[in-house]
Amino acid sequence: MTDELSSDQIEIIQEFVQESQDMIEQLEPTIIELGQTTDNETINAVFRLFHSMKGSAGFLEFNHITSVAHAAESLLDLVRSGKMSLQPEHVTLLCECCDFTKEALETVDEHFTDEAMAEQGEAMATRFHEAMDNDSAAPADEEPVTQEPQTVPEPEAQTETVPQPQPESASEADAEEIDPSKIEATDDLTLEITPEMVERFVQEADELLETAEQSLLEWEKEPDSQDHVALIFRSIHSFKGNSGFFGYGTLEKLSHQIENVLDVVKSGGSFATENPFEVLLNSVDALKDGLNSLTEDGRDDIDEIDSLIDALKALPSPRIGEVLVNKGVVDEETVNTALNQQKKPLGDVIVDMGKATKEQVDEALTTQTQTKKPAAPAPRAKPKGSAIKRQDIRVDLEKLDNLINLIGELVIAENMLIHNPDLEGLELESFNKAAQQMGKLVRELQEMAMIIRMIPVSGLFRRMIRLVHDLSVKSGKKVDLKLSGESTEVDKTVIETITDPLVHILRNSMDHGLEPPDERIAAEKDETGVIRLNACHEEGEVWITLEDDGRGLNKEKILAKAITNGLIEGDGSDLTDKEIYNLIFQPGFSTADKITDISGRGVGMDVVKQNLEKIKGKVDVDSIPGKGTKIKLRIPLTLAIIDGMLVRVGTARCIVPILSIKEAFRPQPDAITVTPDNEELVRVRENFFPVVRLHELLETTPEHSDLVDAILIVLEYQGRSICLMVDEIMGQQQTVIKGLSEYIGNVRGCSGCTILGNGDVSLILDVGNLVEMK
Repeated sequence: MTDELSSDQIEIIQEFVQESQDMIEQLEPTIIELGQTTDNETINAVFRLFHSMKGSAGFLEFNHITSVAHAAESLLDLVRSGKMSLQPEHVTLLCECCDFTKEALETVDEHFTDEAMAEQGEAMATRFHEAMDNDSAAPADEEPVTQEPQTVPEPEAQTETVPQPQPESASEADAEEIDPSKIEATDDLTLEITPEMVERFVQEADELLETAEQSLLEWEKEPDSQDHVALIFRSIHSFKGNSGFFGYGTLEKLSHQIENVLDVVKSGGSFATENPFEVLLNSVDALKDGLNSLTEDGRDDIDEIDSLIDALKALPSPRIGEVLVNKGVVDEETVNTALNQQKKPLGDVIVDMGKATKEQVDEALTTQTQTKKPAAPAPRAKPKGSAIKRQDIRVDLEKLDNLINLIGELVIAENMLIHNPDLEGLELESFNKAAQQMGKLVRELQEMAMIIRMIPVSGLFRRMIRLVHDLSVKSGKKVDLKLSGESTEVDKTVIETITDPLVHILRNSMDHGLEPPDERIAAEKDETGVIRLNACHEEGEVWITLEDDGRGLNKEKILAKAITNGLIEGDGSDLTDKEIYNLIFQPGFSTADKITDISGRGVGMDVVKQNLEKIKGKVDVDSIPGKGTKIKLRIPLTLAIIDGMLVRVGTARCIVPILSIKEAFRPQPDAITVTPDNEELVRVRENFFPVVRLHELLETTPEHSDLVDAILIVLEYQGRSICLMVDEIMGQQQTVIKGLSEYIGNVRGCSGCTILGNGDVSLILDVGNLVEMK
């Protein structure tokens, strides 16, 4: 298939796939809302999704996506018109339709056709029609139509391709042809649309109009080129669909009329004027004015829109069938009959039927080819604002990765320059000033590069709405998912890495944590369980917390299973609650009495730990029996560069993250205490903190073995503190995090390494692990 497609066609298909995937991801949570409410706004939002997708897929001749979207649209239209009541199974069916569409889009992205989805598409469409047939609220004579998407045949010489009337139910006719002005008047779409979504719409719309305008100019030079027509049609069609989705009725109305004109040309029709391009270009300019108005005052106002629409309607030449009907030679039924059996020019068919003479047809053809210049639209006022300026560009993620790597190397090169051993002992005032300025610029560059890669977790969180809905249906449990902190931003790579862990934790919470409704009522709880998903920034990390109000973890059951699996020695009486809870992350560990399709195989929570370790993240578990469980994912804010303090012990040098440092001091003898277990404690004001001797961890010889001669750095992690014993604090510097070799693996107490200014490799200490060791 790829050999038959041009690069432009492939690009069009890829853009269709991306746009459709974005639409499904954005509106899938809205489909779930249909289970709780059937207000017109929510139904209309979902309806527009399938209508826009059907139009785009039909234009690209993805027949199976089109037929399924059409069936879903028909069901929603029956609900919109009050002819059918929405049932929970309909919501589930719509969700499954989204799953089908996602899979079909992946197939299209790979093979540029959806033929592989033929069987699944037919089955899905059939289920929609059965749902419409089986609903008691639907009229008895209303039958869903398994209509295949129409494809326009290639025009032959003098062959009339007037669109054939299609037998449709009332609902399907409404779904097929939508008057934007009527929708605007009857359906006040109040879908939650953020300013970011509007900004993105305006920018993409401006791109589409620029493409349409350039193609119009090229088409004017090459009037016989169908490639230009196809590109203009697609651009205007996408613009119309996006405008309709956002509820901008004026923009949708004008672009719909432009689309109608282009469709006539695509179908083999002609223009009734020698220069139609002026009207089309004026119409595109009017759409740009509407976008400018939208950015200025939030309204898609277009001056002289009625004059523009009248001028557009006058552009196409009348069809031969229309001319014969208007002259009273034949009636519409005759034209429709002729179209159904058309194998040669329509006029010849009508003559063969004996409904008109050859002279009458020739006269009609003469009338059809007569050119008449349409009335030019009234001059429009110049746009109030300047042309829309692009505020963003699309960049391949690999290019951003390369940028981050280059900035990391720049930081290393800066450190090597500033801390060059050849400069030691020299008084270079000008050099130092220049070095400080360069350091400032490098830091700003690094921060800006990191911000570019940061995206909010809202997209990930909203995907969980669908997961919870499906699990709720399967398990028969009532669940209320509450989201917060959706605007929290993390690195895009982190989002991809934590998706699977979050899914597994949610499944585990639904299956093991939340009780069935009758059990909750017996425990004097609300029958609807609550799962809270939150994200926030804490201590240089991103914390993603999932908390439920279920039965909590069963320590005795976990211990028994661990003993059975040989994971612990003895009876486990010496283990803390946290150590017991962390056993659930062991490979193959599961306390489920039976395996279900939700959980129980003992692989999910192990994936959580493995994925987090890839990004140097951690997971904490806290649980109260009968009250619920809280699982916290602690993720590094950045995976590339941190601010670090260079410290020395003996000949070894290490980096300590500055965010973890509270203070540094040299202890007095009376502040040191040694416990009977030979553990060293140091009093810092009113608190005693344990001492971690860094030289013991690194197995090196220190310069000072007595605490009073060394320097202690107070490190804090999640409210717990330790004192790290070092020989010298050498200074602060930006630190590029490099992963340890797979041969070395994960080293306890270390989160990675970095390259120092003199080229030496230095370990970066993991404060969390150091605190846990004590």
